[in-house]
Amino acid sequence: MSYRSYFYPMHLALLSVGRNFMPLAWWTPVSKEPFRFLLAIDRKNHTLFLLRELGEAALSFLPWEERAWVVRSGYLSGRRVDKAEKLGVALRPAQKLQKTLVPEKALAVFELKVEEWPSDGDHALFLGEVLHVEGSPEARRRPILFLGFRDFATLGETWRHR
Repeated sequence: MSYRSYFYPMHLALLSVGRNFMPLAWWTPVSKEPFRFLLAIDRKNHTLFLLRELGEAALSFLPWEERAWVVRSGYLSGRRVDKAEKLGVALRPAQKLQKTLVPEKALAVFELKVEEWPSDGDHALFLGEVLHVEGSPEARRRPILFLGFRDFATLGETWRHR
């Protein structure tokens, strides 16, 4: 069976590892207690090397207004360039992680201790235990949604079931 992306849109996050970061749509919460996320990283990605080396990462959520540099960061390699410097992104130290920096403009940050799960396929899987959470209610209002390929959107209408 060939891949089909009928499950999009997906909430685009920014995965920070050390000084490097990349946009990430393939993530999901998998446990409330203990609080954990599952991340899927392309096996050709520089971030995979860093995750294995450092064992920590931060999953950040930025507002729609920051979409240009968030998306652009996925087209730059952390092997060749300091993305924060190249894109003009201000970083700050994470609260509980030793070597990872997070974007100052993040509206929500989940700091993770990560371990790789044995898997095959073109993406490596990492289970991340949440060590620290910080955030604002604003994080839910104008998310960056990945529609697939090079297309993005944000929320235009909301509804609450009563």
